[in-house]
Amino acid sequence: MEIALYIHIPFCDSKCGYCAFNSKINKNHLKESYMRFLRDTLRSKLQQENYKITSVYIGGGTPSVVDYNLYNGIFETFNPYLIENSEINIEANPNSCTKEWIFHLKNLGVNRLSLGVQSFYKEKLEFLERDHSRDSIFHALDFATSAGLSNISIDLIYGTPLCVRETLEDEVKIASKLHINHISAYQLSIDSGSRFFTQNKKEFIGEFCGFDSMGHFVRSLLEKSGFKQYEVSNYGRVINDSYYKSQHNLAYWRGADYLGVGAGAVSCLKGTRYYEESKIESFIKGTPPRVENLSIEDIALERLFLGFRSLVGVDCKFLDSKKCELLLQENKVYKNGNKIIASDYFLGDELALFFS
Repeated sequence: MEIALYIHIPFCDSKCGYCAFNSKINKNHLKESYMRFLRDTLRSKLQQENYKITSVYIGGGTPSVVDYNLYNGIFETFNPYLIENSEINIEANPNSCTKEWIFHLKNLGVNRLSLGVQSFYKEKLEFLERDHSRDSIFHALDFATSAGLSNISIDLIYGTPLCVRETLEDEVKIASKLHINHISAYQLSIDSGSRFFTQNKKEFIGEFCGFDSMGHFVRSLLEKSGFKQYEVSNYGRVINDSYYKSQHNLAYWRGADYLGVGAGAVSCLKGTRYYEESKIESFIKGTPPRVENLSIEDIALERLFLGFRSLVGVDCKFLDSKKCELLLQENKVYKNGNKIIASDYFLGDELALFFS
């Protein structure tokens, strides 16, 4: 059985105001016991079935705040299950992505780095409550390239009150000159569980004065700079008529099975979803996951929302033919083989609702 593997590292040195992910500060004393339990849990789950791992994504939290030696057992555990040329990605923050850390992870098998840049502007980083500097971004990228990593992605956030046209143009210009092949550009959202949400700071989301939305404007800048959009928030650098894509994320959007290990991680295997305990202390005590059996309707709706927001599209057999024909005539979608694909991924949710 082929799966994508997600490993969650819940530790952070600080918590950004917009962050609603399962990340914890002041839990350093739990790192070693957590990583040991994570290794043992992963081993137990992988031994349950003849899994073949197509990709690995180590996310957080901030994986780079965990000592590199604590990853040894994790990699030793999943390595035997990897298929050839698997994508192995790890997230890092610029201020904790040291030369020693990235060299060690590269030697363990990491072949893709996702760096949490978010912005190149000091004022915008402070607004987002990031704890790294502009200089640390370039230092981390230098460490990654010197370690031999060529598959590098950075995250950028737009939609703050500081995101005027000139700022966005400059940030994309800077990003396009870096030795990276992928950019994830996200609209700032104030989500439940974040400090911004608790403080009721929805007014933080910036308005954009222009004909297009800020998302469309960022897309136009990125495409002019040689990056092609393949999902609502993801862009790959175009090189010789092809462009880079995250194989792990594509597995999610295609509806592939995935195994999530770690505090707050989620799995979806054979139509059943598993939600791991989010509290670190409870997770390492072996609290069993919450189980949800997905209905045919649940799976179909998820297929619509994930498919229309990316180049994956939706198979024609799952769609109303009359609605398809109407949208084809209006150029809101196009057909590629047996797939219907959104002409504008930013309208993906609307299209999914139209067909649901």
